[in-house]
Amino acid sequence: MIPSLDSIFARLRLRQLRLLIELDRCGSLHKAAEAMAISQPGATKALREVEEILGVPLFVRQPSGLVANDAGRCVVRYARLIHSDLGHLREEVLGIVQGEG
Repeated sequence: MIPSLDSIFARLRLRQLRLLIELDRCGSLHKAAEAMAISQPGATKALREVEEILGVPLFVRQPSGLVANDAGRCVVRYARLIHSDLGHLREEVLGIVQGEG
């Protein structure tokens, strides 16, 4: 069962979304963990937490590494959008602050 939006919002962390992006990009827990400067067990735990929060598995282990399933591709797509929006937010706020100086 997919949890409520309030439940997802209360539990999901931006760092977990970044991990999903890195997992999709790298296809490996080890490489994604390295890219984020965290341990592989930490990355594994974070992935499990996201899957628990959302109530669905997101990646499939294959001989070539991790591959996002349909739900995973959907979540990664939104994680990228959120990451991009946060970048735009930062730039806009930076512009406001610099404009006030």
